[in-house]
Amino acid sequence: MNIQDDEKYGAMTGAEVVAFLSRTRVPMRLAIETSKGPLVVPLWFHFAADQLWACSMAQSLVIKSLQQRPTVAFDISTNDPPYKGVRGRGTARCVAADGPHALDKVLAKYVKDDQHSLAVWLRSRADEEVAIAITPTWLNSWDFSERMRGL
Repeated sequence: MNIQDDEKYGAMTGAEVVAFLSRTRVPMRLAIETSKGPLVVPLWFHFAADQLWACSMAQSLVIKSLQQRPTVAFDISTNDPPYKGVRGRGTARCVAADGPHALDKVLAKYVKDDQHSLAVWLRSRADEEVAIAITPTWLNSWDFSERMRGL
C-alpha cells in the first residue's frame, strides 16, 4: 500500500498518518493468529517506506506464528487523552538478515541512550532477532482532539 500524502485515511491525511507513525512512541499492538487462536502482542516499531518494522527473537511465538500465518491487524494509538491513532490490516514478512538493523531502529526510537542497560542487553542478543516488515493493506485513523478539548 502506498500511503498518499493528501488522501484521507479516516480522520488523518496520508501525510498526517506518516507523521503520527514516525513520532509516536507507544508500542504497536499487533494481532496475530497462533496455533491456539488469536493473540495481541505489543511490539516496539518504526515506520519507513510505507512499512511498519518491528523485531522479535527467532524462536518466539510471534515469529513462528507469522511464518505460518502472515496476515495481521495492528493498532497504534495514544494511551492518554486526547485519543488518536492508526489501525489497519496487513501482511507480515519475517526477515532474519534485517533483525539487528530493525532492533537498532526501534532502540533509537524508544530507548535513545545506547548505553542504557536495556539497550545493551537487547543488543547482546541481536543476532537472534528477526525483523518483521508489515505492509499495510488497509488503514484507518481517528483523532478525538476536538471532541475531547477541555477534558
